[in-house]
Amino acid sequence: MSIVTEYIRPLAKRDSFSAKWLLLLVSALAMALMFPSSISVENEYALGSVWTDNDLYAPFSFPLFKDDQEYQRERTDAAAHVYRVFEQETDVPRQAADSIHMFFSDLRMIIDNRKADSAAIQRLTRSLPVSFTNDEWNSLWHLRTRELQHGGRQTLATFERDVLGVVDRLYGQGIIDIRSSEADTVGAVRKKTVERIVPLNTFIDSDALGRKTEETFTALYRGDNDTVAIASKIVLSFIAPNIQFRKTQTEREMRFAVESVPHTYGAVKEGDRIIRKNERITGEVKRKLDSLRKSKIERGADINRAATFAGKFLHAFVIMWLFSMYMYMFRKSIFHNNAKLGMIALIVLSSAVAAYATTLYEGELPMKFLIVVPVTSMLLAIIFDSRVAFYGTVVTSLLVAGVRGNDYSVALCSLAAGALAVYTVRDIKTRTQLFRSITFIFLGYAVSICALALERCDAPAVAVSQVLMAALNAVLSPVLTYGLLIFFEKVLHVSTDLALLDLSNFNHPLLKELSLKTPGTFHHSVSMSTLAEAAADAVGANPVLTRVGALYHDIGKIVNPVMFVENQKGDENMHEAINPKKSARIIASHVADGIRLGREYGIPEEVLLFIPMHHGKTKIGFFHEQALEQSLAPETVNEKDFRYLGPRPNSKEAAIVMLADAVEASTRSIEEPTSERIKENISAIFKARFMEGELDESNLTLSDLTKIQDRFLAILLGVYHPRIRYPEKDEADDARAAELSGETKVKIKKTEEDKPRRRRPPKADTV
Repeated sequence: MSIVTEYIRPLAKRDSFSAKWLLLLVSALAMALMFPSSISVENEYALGSVWTDNDLYAPFSFPLFKDDQEYQRERTDAAAHVYRVFEQETDVPRQAADSIHMFFSDLRMIIDNRKADSAAIQRLTRSLPVSFTNDEWNSLWHLRTRELQHGGRQTLATFERDVLGVVDRLYGQGIIDIRSSEADTVGAVRKKTVERIVPLNTFIDSDALGRKTEETFTALYRGDNDTVAIASKIVLSFIAPNIQFRKTQTEREMRFAVESVPHTYGAVKEGDRIIRKNERITGEVKRKLDSLRKSKIERGADINRAATFAGKFLHAFVIMWLFSMYMYMFRKSIFHNNAKLGMIALIVLSSAVAAYATTLYEGELPMKFLIVVPVTSMLLAIIFDSRVAFYGTVVTSLLVAGVRGNDYSVALCSLAAGALAVYTVRDIKTRTQLFRSITFIFLGYAVSICALALERCDAPAVAVSQVLMAALNAVLSPVLTYGLLIFFEKVLHVSTDLALLDLSNFNHPLLKELSLKTPGTFHHSVSMSTLAEAAADAVGANPVLTRVGALYHDIGKIVNPVMFVENQKGDENMHEAINPKKSARIIASHVADGIRLGREYGIPEEVLLFIPMHHGKTKIGFFHEQALEQSLAPETVNEKDFRYLGPRPNSKEAAIVMLADAVEASTRSIEEPTSERIKENISAIFKARFMEGELDESNLTLSDLTKIQDRFLAILLGVYHPRIRYPEKDEADDARAAELSGETKVKIKKTEEDKPRRRRPPKADTV
């Protein structure tokens, strides 16, 4: 009992008008945000096409904007022509000379006190920025000795002057702080307030500094390698680049150069004619039209942005409101299910997002014909029905055209291709049938594109590029639909007809278990599924859903199969030792067992609804009458203990399964069924269900009930047609047949479950 209540309660919360309004407003708002931000959008135009409207005059003066690609190219070129900025530091050579003077002063102190070996001298030696070998120290000692004795041409003082001279010479040429691979360009070198443009390879870079220093000293001290090594070490330890790269100043110069590139190259005065009617759109004319559009966007954004957005919101709201009204008037089952409405909104908005993505592309390809509206059309047709899909295609085409700037060509082509896509999948039976739509989608696009091209006198190259893009769309749409269907079925648990067809396969694990454990129930389910499917087709219900609901309506009997008469063997009856009230509870428990079992196997909710609804709130009459007969105080017997919990059928499909269940079971209980007896049996059951109010919520009309009776009768007469009598039949059988043939009315007041026969209780589904 609890599982039935738990299952039915969430279904009652699906219909909330506040949620519907919220969904409509949010969807319209999302659409408005994707609409182009302009007050007035001109008709779509392409280079080489013909202007079919009247002569266009400038409504106000506006500048001529450069093409975006050209403008970006000019900005890039401007940045590339900016010289890198270098600054020549005048203090660096002086600081290097001072450091070298101090170094030689320390060097003299170390050499003069070499034999003292004091801690102060050792610390001073270690603090030198240059390290020497023993041989190099000996060479320096000899230079110092000659200096003190005032003897010899080469002394430590002359060596110091040579080092300072080389440093001064290197700084005179300029030492730059970049690598040699970057020195083959021109730069702007600034020295205080003076700037000069010079080739950077005239300076000594960081890679060439060591080589240049060594070459200079080699030329100065020919053959004296030790002196060359000592001098090179000293110079390279103290020298630093005096021409330094300034990244911040360079970037500032680049920004200034880029921002100085003008975005416009001229102007159109108010009243000037932009283009004549039937004139072909050239590159210059297209620039004027683009400039007019941009100017309108800029003026509109500043003049009244709120009013513009309100107009876009109302635009989207009106279109989606019309779709909502269609659902309310003609598809109430969808309108009163917020989950389904949300799914439709999601599918429609996905096409709008695709349309918005194409507006971000600034190339020459006609991306507007790559908007996959046919995907929306096919998804709506497969998940819902072809009429919802067609109306949804109209709405989606209008919204997509709005996103593209009220482009009529997009609306027409999307509508044609989407409508043909709906046609290809309206009676889809297999997933591979989706790919049949490729030809029809392409045909819809191609014919529409050619018609518009001929009307506008477009250049052949323009039409060909549009057709090729449409061909790509025709191939992509079925592929995307195939993948999205799997997503909706597996992730969102949507019961499409394709998914239902998979469930109707007798190799499904649950149906195989039903056939093995409850062969009688399985045979009954298969027989009534044929009745139900034919009746659903007659009254415009979903025949696939009805068939699958009939196949799974009694799966709960798998749990306790021997308690149901159709699965009992011989004359053994499990209910003989049980009181009627407990028997009724056991019989009714197959509803909760079926829902629980169906959830374990992942059966969709739409199918599980048939399990409680095919009984509704009918009475388990056989055990109720038996309880009345056995009770000493019949008034104490509570009828509610012998009724199913419901709910009653709330759809045509569920009501048809209820009627088919009772008709199929009771027809099998008629001895020698004739057409009159079968017809009277069907009429009696229909009348009983109608009078009990079991069909009140099903939306079935009296006309529908008549059509269902006719279908049931036609099929049952085909099953129970008269057999040829053979001579070897017993005369007693002939006499009994003659007696029965004289009857004018079959007793159907009580079906097998109602008869007070304890020995053999009937199938639990009959009244």
